[in-house]
Amino acid sequence: MDMRRYIVLLLITGIVWAQTDFDKLVLKDGTTYFGEYSKIEGKIVFFKPQDAFGFQPVSVKQVERLELKDGQIIVLGGKVKSITLEEYQKLSTKEKALFDAKLIDLGYWVFYGPLSGITVAGFLFGGVQGEAWVERATIPASLAIPYLILNLKKVEFSYPQSLANEYDRLYYKKVYYKNINKRKTIIIMASSAITAGVVGIFFATLSLDGMDFGGGGGIITEGTISCGDWGLY
Repeated sequence: MDMRRYIVLLLITGIVWAQTDFDKLVLKDGTTYFGEYSKIEGKIVFFKPQDAFGFQPVSVKQVERLELKDGQIIVLGGKVKSITLEEYQKLSTKEKALFDAKLIDLGYWVFYGPLSGITVAGFLFGGVQGEAWVERATIPASLAIPYLILNLKKVEFSYPQSLANEYDRLYYKKVYYKNINKRKTIIIMASSAITAGVVGIFFATLSLDGMDFGGGGGIITEGTISCGDWGLY
């Protein structure tokens, strides 16, 4: 009995050890392949599963995880996390700019909406009530001040060493900042929309809580009602 367990343990260990000699591709539907990773071209991963005759093209969006045998994560959650230097050198100038721009963290721009709301509140409740300049300055200030504050953190930028041509450098910079500004705009719009929704719900709740139901003639209060109250005589 002990010998059988020993043999089973050796088989399992052998299988696990053999799998570490291969790259691992996990699709979003849970399917797992062991084999050899070749490259990424555009949005396509080229992977050769075990016993396959050639490399198969797989969309990056279908890949949940692509891990090399040395532990390096290439794709995670449908997004390219890293590529080899050789692959990077093969990218076009535009592809390099887009790849590098996506590595920049712009998460702090989610604070644009809250900062804009705070600015509006400061002008409305901290300014001189009734002053025309306060009303005119509120909206421009709520848009400009948060942007200036968040823009104090400069976006990292440097040219790839492979770009020696001045034209390629200018094109790289143009595509790079265009992508950065596009992502920034999306975050700003989403942050502002969420902030506006939260503020709207907040004031709607206050309005409902403070609504006066005691006025008007449609409410009957405690007390004796005479016939004259109903106009019966």
